[in-house]
Amino acid sequence: MALICVPLVEKTVEEDVALANSLDCDLVEVRLDYLKNASGVEKLAGIKKPVIATCMPAWEGGLFGGSEEERVSLLESCLPYCRYVSVELKTDEDLRQNLIKKAKKRNVKVIVAFHDFKSTPSFEDIVETLDDEERVGADIVKVAFMANDHADVLTLLRALVERKKSVPVIALSIGEKGKMSRILAPVFGSYLTFASASKDKVSAPGQMALDEMKKFMTLCDENRKS
Repeated sequence: MALICVPLVEKTVEEDVALANSLDCDLVEVRLDYLKNASGVEKLAGIKKPVIATCMPAWEGGLFGGSEEERVSLLESCLPYCRYVSVELKTDEDLRQNLIKKAKKRNVKVIVAFHDFKSTPSFEDIVETLDDEERVGADIVKVAFMANDHADVLTLLRALVERKKSVPVIALSIGEKGKMSRILAPVFGSYLTFASASKDKVSAPGQMALDEMKKFMTLCDENRKS
């Protein structure tokens, strides 16, 4: 069964830790941009499963409105307490590459990500974005695009299947029409999929709750074995 990651969208680090340790999932994504106060990140060491640290900027659909220097510095402060760090491809090049270098020194896996909450580009553009992410040093490449129709989902899945992979890929479609990608993408090779802790804790449109996702993933796994 594919890995299931739950984004944590609590307001304090303490709440993130408590929720993470109550969830039956494979790993969690700490959304630092949701925190009211990012002090005390060392408490993330109390999470008893693998952690992805990310801080999505407002310019890419997140909540962080500070400077890029502040955002990347916050991610750097989490490196001792996470197994993965996620940084946007469009991050200032010098800041991005410095973060990647520091992460790799700590053996923290780097996810380089690109999100578009408005549309899905062409197959060729998706492949180019994934190639660019790998080129800048990603250990794992990630794309997430708004699906305005089911054809958009098929375009994403085609890129996931047909692109030559030398590093793991995370790919998903956003929105209600992209919901099925959260189940299908892992079947077609996505490294992981995302599910919310509950229906009222979603971090992106179309995200399924963890219990619902696990039911669907179990059904898919059983069907593949039969």
